[in-house]
Amino acid sequence: MILAWAAVLFVLIAPYPTTVWLLKRSPFPVSKWLALILAAGFGIGLLTWLMMLEGMLGIPFEVWSILLPYLLILLPGTILWWRGRTPKQAPSTVDEPKPKHLTFLGRIVIITVGAAILLNALYWPFYKDDAVGIYADQAHFIYATRGLIPLNLTFYSYYQAYPMLVQLSYTYTYLVSGWEDVYLAKLIPTLLSLACLGAVFYLGKTLYDEKSGWLAVLLLALAPLFGRWASSGYADLPMAFYYTLAALFAWRVWKSNSSVDALISGAAIGLGAWTKNAILPAVAFWLAFILFGVLRKRISYKAAVLACATAAIVAAPWYVRNLIEAHLLMPATAWTDQATSSFSNLLVFITHPENFGLTGWLIMIGIILALVQIVRNWRNADREIHLLVFTMPYFAFWWLLASYDRRFILYFLPILVVLAAGYGLKLWQHIPQSYHRSLTWLLTIITLGITLYIASISIDFKSELLRDPLMNDAAKHAVVGIKPSEP
Repeated sequence: MILAWAAVLFVLIAPYPTTVWLLKRSPFPVSKWLALILAAGFGIGLLTWLMMLEGMLGIPFEVWSILLPYLLILLPGTILWWRGRTPKQAPSTVDEPKPKHLTFLGRIVIITVGAAILLNALYWPFYKDDAVGIYADQAHFIYATRGLIPLNLTFYSYYQAYPMLVQLSYTYTYLVSGWEDVYLAKLIPTLLSLACLGAVFYLGKTLYDEKSGWLAVLLLALAPLFGRWASSGYADLPMAFYYTLAALFAWRVWKSNSSVDALISGAAIGLGAWTKNAILPAVAFWLAFILFGVLRKRISYKAAVLACATAAIVAAPWYVRNLIEAHLLMPATAWTDQATSSFSNLLVFITHPENFGLTGWLIMIGIILALVQIVRNWRNADREIHLLVFTMPYFAFWWLLASYDRRFILYFLPILVVLAAGYGLKLWQHIPQSYHRSLTWLLTIITLGITLYIASISIDFKSELLRDPLMNDAAKHAVVGIKPSEP
């Protein structure tokens, strides 16, 4: 069991030297935490992408056949990092004051909510509908056959054409465990979901400042929708993680025209498409922003081509397979006829506080003020254009075609909270200084109270857990009402 956990953690940290080496070749200051976040996301992405290729080639899934090419691909970057063959970074000339209060509060929220989410993920087996019926079921099939599910739509279902990052990550945990360890399997999508907090921090910090980054973390962590779904085993938040990274590095390309940032942005959007096909409309939004940068002469043709080529290399193989074998790009699994394009759903961020809480109000304010800024002076509204391009068309798709389920807003919620944080702090500056101290303490108390609430709703079956915290696997499956998988 220890070796299995070690094998999973190894995959998450093995790309770290390579990501550090890459980030040092960008004009932006290097952050080891950002390198670690990238390592975890790209590590799982690369691992499962290699499994996809091996499955297409008919190579049976075995631990050695997966890890050997994985290590070989990472070896050059690791060697270059070890030898230190990277350009030196110029020291930052901006000495910004640290937002000590927000940083302290943010860490409390991350630890509290993150611990509750991890507990729910690692204690209970799969029990949410799609986690059981799609992701875990497909991983069970792949583990049993040691190969990809054939695209015979009359034999299985349209869901077998789903991208396989999450399912193959489960399969990898089964392989290294020697059995279907659903608890270890749930760790991977949960960590990718929690990594959204890190991604929004760096997006907020890069677009605005560190204070905005920490506020964005608070707004996402304290959104009830995030707490309820981060440990579900679904692909929604892992996809949102890659989408947020794509937005972050697209902005870095806009500011620096860096080839490395273009490559990372392309890889991130490609991995998002490899995680869930619901991102395909957003790939067009990402591409629109890249092309807009080319037209504004902020992004070179070389950087744009590099970003697009990287995205295609990562995402295309799976969808080409779908087109060849099943004659479809993405399965028709969205219940568009159930969408309710109502006024209530148009204002969903404030009409459904059970999903968005106070975060929703700041999102609405941020959207309105950002639109006003663009109308007034669009040439000086780069940040607003960037954030709205990545979110508002996506929201329109949701409202028109998928508003039967508010869970889908998770796809772009992390980017929206950055907009909310940026404008939330601008509004704070308009409050008289004499009120800041008392309001800070009031908001701190409210935040801590909401933190406890979010931590509570992030854990399911609480009474059963408290009644018997040491229950065995069979008892846990009985509580959630799901039978254990049979070999």
